[in-house]
Amino acid sequence: MNSSGKIKQFILNNISFHQKDIIYTAINQFGISRQAVLKHMNALIDDNKVMAYGKTRDRRYKLIPQVNYNKTILINSEFILQDVVQENFLLHLESLPKNIFQICEYSIEALVNNILEHSHASNLYVKLFLTYSDLNIIISDNGSGLLENIRSKLNLEIVELAALELAKGQITTDLLQNSGEALNTIFHLFDKVKVDSSGYGIVYVSNREQWDIKYSTQKQGTRVHLQINPNSNRTCDKIFQKLFNKKERRIRIPISLLKEPNKNSLISKQQARNIFWNIDSITAIQFDFHNIDLIGPAFADELVRQSRSVNRDVIIEWVNHNNTIDLLMKRALERIF
Repeated sequence: MNSSGKIKQFILNNISFHQKDIIYTAINQFGISRQAVLKHMNALIDDNKVMAYGKTRDRRYKLIPQVNYNKTILINSEFILQDVVQENFLLHLESLPKNIFQICEYSIEALVNNILEHSHASNLYVKLFLTYSDLNIIISDNGSGLLENIRSKLNLEIVELAALELAKGQITTDLLQNSGEALNTIFHLFDKVKVDSSGYGIVYVSNREQWDIKYSTQKQGTRVHLQINPNSNRTCDKIFQKLFNKKERRIRIPISLLKEPNKNSLISKQQARNIFWNIDSITAIQFDFHNIDLIGPAFADELVRQSRSVNRDVIIEWVNHNNTIDLLMKRALERIF
C-alpha cells in the first residue's frame, strides 16, 4: 500500500474515535502538513466514505454508513428461516469480505434458528449498520428470554448461572445441545458480543478474552448485539480450529459471571461449587479473575477441591488476578491434594 493509501486507511480506522481531532491525529501520526491531510480527507468525502459537518473551526467528520437497515418481522406460519435470513440480513451484507460474510451467515442463521426453536416469540427485530470500519448487527425478539430459558431447561437456581453456562460452552442437555454450542461459538467469532436478557447483560470482548455481566433494562425477550471490524482477518475456520480441535480438554472459567453486577467479591463455597455444574473429563482449568477484587479463603479452597474432584491430575491455572487472589489460590493448591 502506498503512502496515500496508508493515510486514508488510518483516517478511516480512527475517525470514529477522533471525530473532532482526526486531522491533527493524522498530522501527528505521519508528520505531514494540515493541507496534505485535508487533501486525503476530501478524497474520502468525494468517495462517499466520510461526511463532514459543522463550521470550519468546529468541523467534525464521521463515516458514512454503507448499510443502515432495520425491520420488524412477524413470526408466524409464513416465516421461513432461510428466506428471512437471506432477504433481511445477507442480501444487505453482500459487500462484505468473504470471511466476514461467512461469519455473519453462520451466526445469524444460528441465532434466528434459536429464536424459532426456544423463545416462543411472535416478533423478530433486525438492525444492520455497516461503515468502513464497523459492522453492527442487532437481533432481538419478544420471547421468553435466552437466559431464563437456559435456567429453566437446565434447572439452575439463578439466572446468572445460565450466563456462566453460555460462557463455559459446556451445555450438553439434549434440549439445548446444538443451540448452546452455537451460541458460545458466536461469542468468539465477533470482536464484541452483548446479550441482554432476563434483566442481565452479558458482554464478551474477544481480543481480551474478557467476560462481564451487568444489569439490563431488557426484561422480556432477548437482544443480541454483534460487532466486528469488516476488515478483520478473523475466519470461521480459525475460530472453529481454536474451539474444537483440541488435544487436551481445557476450559476457561470467567469468574466475574458468578458475581452480582454491582459487586466485585466472591466468598462462599457454594458460589465456587456453582462453577462445576456440567463439567467433566477436563485436563486443564483456567480461572479468569477479571473484575474480581476479592475472594475468600473458602472460595479458593473450593475451586481447587472441586477441580480435583473432576480430575485428580487436572492442571489448575488462574489469570487476571491481584496479589491477594494469587496468594489464596497458591495456598489452596498447597493445602488440597
